[in-house]
Amino acid sequence: MSLHIVYESGRAASEIGYWLLDRRRASDVDESKITVPVLVIGGSHDKATPVSVVRKVAEKYGGTSTYKEFTNHSHWVIGEPNWQEIATCIAEWLDQIIGRTE
Repeated sequence: MSLHIVYESGRAASEIGYWLLDRRRASDVDESKITVPVLVIGGSHDKATPVSVVRKVAEKYGGTSTYKEFTNHSHWVIGEPNWQEIATCIAEWLDQIIGRTE
C-alpha cells in the first residue's frame, strides 16, 4: 500500500482559517462528544498555529488528549527534516492506545 499526502482543499483551509466568517460553522467541534483518545502535536517553530494555541486545543479535550511538542519543527511536521521522530511518536502512541507491545 502506498500513502500519498496532499494539501488541504481551499474550502477546508478557508473554513478553518476564517472560522469567524463561516456561517455554517463547519470547523466547530463539540469537545463533549469526543470520547476517543486524541493526539495533539505542536511544532515549537510553527508560525501558522503557535504552540500556545495547540496547547489550548489539547486542554480543550481534557483527559482524552495527549499533547506532544516537537522542538525545531514548524507547521508541516511530517514534511520536515527529522519527520521520523514524529512518525515514531505517533506509532508509539497508537501502540499504547491499542495496547500492543513489541
